[in-house]
Amino acid sequence: MVNRFVVKLGTWIAFVSAMGCNVSSPAKNTGGVGDSATTGGDSGTNSGEGGAVAVCPSALSVVCSDYTTSNIEIANLNGTSLSGSFVSSGSTPTGLTTALSGDVDVPFVPPASGRVLIIDRYGTDVLTWMNLSTASVLAQLVVGTAFNSNPQDYIETNATQAYVSRYGTNSNPGQQMYDQGGDLLILNTSNYSITGRIAMPEENAALQPSPAAMNWIGSDVVVTLQRFSSDFSMIGDGRFVGVSPATNSIAWTVNITGLQDCGRVYVSPSGKVGAIACSGQPDSSGNYDPTGSDIVLYDLTQSPPVETKRLGLGASLTKSIQPQLSFASETTILALTYGNPGAPTSGDTAIAVDVGTADSGAATVTQLAAETMADVYAGPFCSPGCSEYCILADSEANAILRWQFSNGTFTPASNATVDTTVGLPPIDIGGLM
Repeated sequence: MVNRFVVKLGTWIAFVSAMGCNVSSPAKNTGGVGDSATTGGDSGTNSGEGGAVAVCPSALSVVCSDYTTSNIEIANLNGTSLSGSFVSSGSTPTGLTTALSGDVDVPFVPPASGRVLIIDRYGTDVLTWMNLSTASVLAQLVVGTAFNSNPQDYIETNATQAYVSRYGTNSNPGQQMYDQGGDLLILNTSNYSITGRIAMPEENAALQPSPAAMNWIGSDVVVTLQRFSSDFSMIGDGRFVGVSPATNSIAWTVNITGLQDCGRVYVSPSGKVGAIACSGQPDSSGNYDPTGSDIVLYDLTQSPPVETKRLGLGASLTKSIQPQLSFASETTILALTYGNPGAPTSGDTAIAVDVGTADSGAATVTQLAAETMADVYAGPFCSPGCSEYCILADSEANAILRWQFSNGTFTPASNATVDTTVGLPPIDIGGLM
């Protein structure tokens, strides 16, 4: 999840921790999930090794946290629970030498290996691989290399290699191997080791590349660079780069002029259209300027991707768009807007965006849900061709919001209960092969 500043500032993490609900972890978790319990299909278009492939996720991993304590739930594609507490901050399974902190996340792209991968972020900087069936720990790897690297995302590029994006840049490198930061670490997933790094580009000396979310576009891994200064007082325009796993090098760069703080590049079911949401420039209170916010569409049949239209949502809604979204169909996107943390009743909203009507830039927008608090919606997840449901984590309601999507229409379904074992609210959703 990329909640405002949570992934970036240790001081914000400490603040949220102090305000958390301090729920204690269970003495025993609910365990692994066997193949017969999952509800993945054998068709659809989800990102995987080599780009869009005809594979459905077998299940979903749901991150529950109050930023003091964390719990990972395993859920069906429709959002209903399979294992309410697969692993938590209170877990002590064999092989877990570093306990989960309160700031964890899971990859967006389902690991092709079928392993559960947990990213422990700022200040812990550890990756944990687990067996889905047995909930046993396979390995843990420190990716901090003597500084707060703040790992953001993970993607497996082949049977033995993976990348992890490291948001932080080391101000005093040269003390250990691979301690520069602002990069992709190259991992050997057969022996869980670091084998190299790919530096991310940044020509402005006042900014750091700040690599964050990843996805596949064709045979390239696309990495979003958020481009903040070390103290977060400055930000550059949006940028994403394509990295070739064949050469472990940057193949192309796309700049998003006039928009800032952008999220992952999401891919439509056909693999031909890309969409990226940018939130705009944040101020010292964490509010974003909607003039720098929008959703931008790209033609992914060209390399590098070519921008085709901007939807004008920041200006038309006078709200900033959150960086996470999901394609419900080739022409419909489930997106989120930010609430105002300084206004008690100005909360997040979930919106359906019909991009099929956006030939001149404007898009048809329908509000699907709203909350009274800011920073409570995250992880919109649709799986066209695999599930009729679109779901969304709602930490204010402590539930998974659900819609059945058909013929361009979202029909509300009953909320799914998330974590009855620990009681932590859901804050993000990722896929499992």
